[in-house]
Amino acid sequence: MDRCKELEFEYAKKLRNSDAVTRKGLYPEAYNSVGSLRTFSSDRPEDRTAGTSKELIDWMAQFIGPEEDVLEVGCGRGYTCLKLAPRVRSIIGTDVSEPPLAEARAVLQRAGIVNATIENVSGYELIPHFAPGQFDSIISIEVVEHLHPDDAAEHMRQVYALLRPGGKYLTMTPNRLNGPHDVTREEYPHMKRAIGFHLNESTYGEMVALMKRIGFRRFRSFQPTHGRAGERKALALPAEVNQLCETLYGAGLRLHALERLMEIRLVANKPAA
Repeated sequence: MDRCKELEFEYAKKLRNSDAVTRKGLYPEAYNSVGSLRTFSSDRPEDRTAGTSKELIDWMAQFIGPEEDVLEVGCGRGYTCLKLAPRVRSIIGTDVSEPPLAEARAVLQRAGIVNATIENVSGYELIPHFAPGQFDSIISIEVVEHLHPDDAAEHMRQVYALLRPGGKYLTMTPNRLNGPHDVTREEYPHMKRAIGFHLNESTYGEMVALMKRIGFRRFRSFQPTHGRAGERKALALPAEVNQLCETLYGAGLRLHALERLMEIRLVANKPAA
């Protein structure tokens, strides 16, 4: 096992076992330390998409209008901000690791993007930095699973507070039922739960139940599929389909078709005033 993975497991254990106050400092320390050891196939920050893709950008753009103010939580190296900025009024990207944020700022500056800004803010400390009702849409792509369960719940509460009435929360996260989805799968394939940086792999049912308690309504689920020309698109599905898939999978039915439907990709709304 290389040092990068060893360090991830070490920090993940600390994060799982620490209290809320300690975690505030541990998150940036962990991601800065592990990130400094990672190598990339491209030297161009624009190529380091960190899980985002053109298909995801097109999916998000369906729900985000040109006059909207948008917040992206966990913006990484800025790919989403770069691609969405021309389609919105403003976008702010946040993350806890400064080196990727520096890259994101450089990417936006080189592209001449003036309606996007990058800030060092954690995913569950948004309210001290932004005003209630400031945003029309808030995005988190492969972020929630990196938060301690307590911090993930706080993240949801703060997202709800920062959205305007009728605002939208767009999120994507892996499903715990067919995980783990972090480096655990590579190093410990026999394990059934993540012990790397995925502190909070969840299920569709758990996510929706939490968001309903907070106040979110009108849940829309989407799954990636391939169009006739081979391009990837997002297929809208009734919530009941996801819940049925999870029930069948949890009961031991291991089918490829179910595996494809397990990814959690949601759009949820804050009720209009």
